[in-house]
Amino acid sequence: MKNKTLLVAKKEWDRFFGDPRMVISSLIFPGIFLYIIYAFVAPIMMDLVIGVNKKGTVFAVNPPPVIQLIFDHAGINLSLIQDSEKEIILEGIEQKDGNFLVVFPSYFEEKVSAYDVRSGETAPEIFLYYNSSSDSFIELYSKINTSLILYEKSVAKKFDINRSGGGDMAHDGKGKRHFLSAILPMFLIVFIFHGAMAASTAAITGEKEQGILATLLITPITAIELAVGKVFAISIDSFLCGISGALGILLSLPKFIESLNSKLNDTQGLSAITILGAINISQYTIVDLVVLTLVLLSGSCLIVTFIAIVSIYARTAKEAQMLLSPMIIIFMLISLFSAFNNSSGIKEFSYYAIPVYNSLQCLNDIFDKSYIFKHIALTIGSNLFLSAVGSFALSRLFKNEKIMAAG
Repeated sequence: MKNKTLLVAKKEWDRFFGDPRMVISSLIFPGIFLYIIYAFVAPIMMDLVIGVNKKGTVFAVNPPPVIQLIFDHAGINLSLIQDSEKEIILEGIEQKDGNFLVVFPSYFEEKVSAYDVRSGETAPEIFLYYNSSSDSFIELYSKINTSLILYEKSVAKKFDINRSGGGDMAHDGKGKRHFLSAILPMFLIVFIFHGAMAASTAAITGEKEQGILATLLITPITAIELAVGKVFAISIDSFLCGISGALGILLSLPKFIESLNSKLNDTQGLSAITILGAINISQYTIVDLVVLTLVLLSGSCLIVTFIAIVSIYARTAKEAQMLLSPMIIIFMLISLFSAFNNSSGIKEFSYYAIPVYNSLQCLNDIFDKSYIFKHIALTIGSNLFLSAVGSFALSRLFKNEKIMAAG
């Protein structure tokens, strides 16, 4: 009994460890994938969204000594300026230079001490100016906001912040769009890739295994018609997978941010995330959504064409999935490179002809509402052209008897 059990086990081990592709995809790839995600992708994504490596300057008008001490304790170096310099600083903030301006009224401490919260009179007011679309916004804003709240608690809430002015100088929800452009394009492409991989391995490799493709090729349909039909159908499926995933993220973000904000408010009153909590698609026009759809569809065609060509070489659907799975790391790295370029303002026209990267860059631009139509046209044209070339190559592979022989 024991010997037979060991023989069965040995046979399975030989089958598993004797197949290098199985070992790589099952043992090595998951560990590498998770290591890259947690060691590189996650920190980089946080840097893109929060901007921890890009420090702004906090300018202050009439800051009392106690505020300077609190800010020093929080690691914030205040740059003191005169009231006459305020307009110059505000212009820079409006241009997303990452700086902040805190304006205190003259004799602020005396006014706070003299104010009676029961009097019904207007409390002394601090004006905090910032731009939520700047790269260094969240980290520095959270420190400033927490410091002011701590001081407010120490003086029994005898002053107001931005009651009648100040606040975000980003135009037309730019901060929310910047947040979307940093996180959503990568997830869209990943969802499309996963949808394309699942559908292609079933429609190409699966039908090849079952002999369905060989049967189709002896019917009146031509190889190019078969290739184009499959690429087109799978592209629509993949596009819908991407939209479904994106909607899931958009619908869950407000709830997640609300929950996070509630926890943060319970500790130190950090409310920077509330600025991002009102994310919605109403800020985008019909034209924006049409452009987004066209870019996604053309990008889906290109991704599906590539996956279909890889799938036709695989002997089984499982083998096709093993061959394609490592590609997700490459897609993520391309996504991060695109996000960095977008954050740095690098938008060379020729970049929009690079496969996959061009779609990601366009998605960044669309969500940021900074896209240029010639870039969109080059991206869509490039994607469709390469998809057509790939479909032709796929049709030639359908005619290759050696490749089409299952097993």
